[in-house]
Amino acid sequence: MTGTWQILPAATAETLAPQITAAFRHWHEACFRDSQAAHPHLGVELRDLRAVTGWWLGHLLTPIALYRICIPTAIPAVPLPSGWTAAERAAHPCLALGPLLALSVPGLIGQGHLHYLCELGHFLLQPEVQGLRRYPDADAVFAAWGQVLSFRQQTRANLEKQQQCDRRAFLRRLMPTPKDSPL
Repeated sequence: MTGTWQILPAATAETLAPQITAAFRHWHEACFRDSQAAHPHLGVELRDLRAVTGWWLGHLLTPIALYRICIPTAIPAVPLPSGWTAAERAAHPCLALGPLLALSVPGLIGQGHLHYLCELGHFLLQPEVQGLRRYPDADAVFAAWGQVLSFRQQTRANLEKQQQCDRRAFLRRLMPTPKDSPL
């Protein structure tokens, strides 16, 4: 059975942010409140919610993990996998991560896990930080993730610089130097 993506009606960041946090508070309480993986002192917090082409993107902290959340503003071109209609998922809300989907989402590196909550419809989650018990508070979790992002950016910059040097060395071998000139 193929289902249709359920998406939220048009929203603003001011109306959507509290809707996301309320939905995930309810989800956590209903499904993971007593989980050993849950950090007992962390709540649900959404940061950096912004609209990009066809999606709402943000960083969602729950007591279980820090996620990249991607909520479509239009029905994606990828069909829903079997078992993922709104009616099927509403009957089984306590799944931590659904199947991986490869969708073109600006700002999302790799794939995202399909998820469904009645209050939000279908969306993607990408775990960013798990095992949160080692962090004292939400700011420490976000700071750790910020360090990961800084490291990645520096690594990419170093690789790009190395590629430029490699290209220059290759081109130097192809171009004659003044001492190689026949004159």
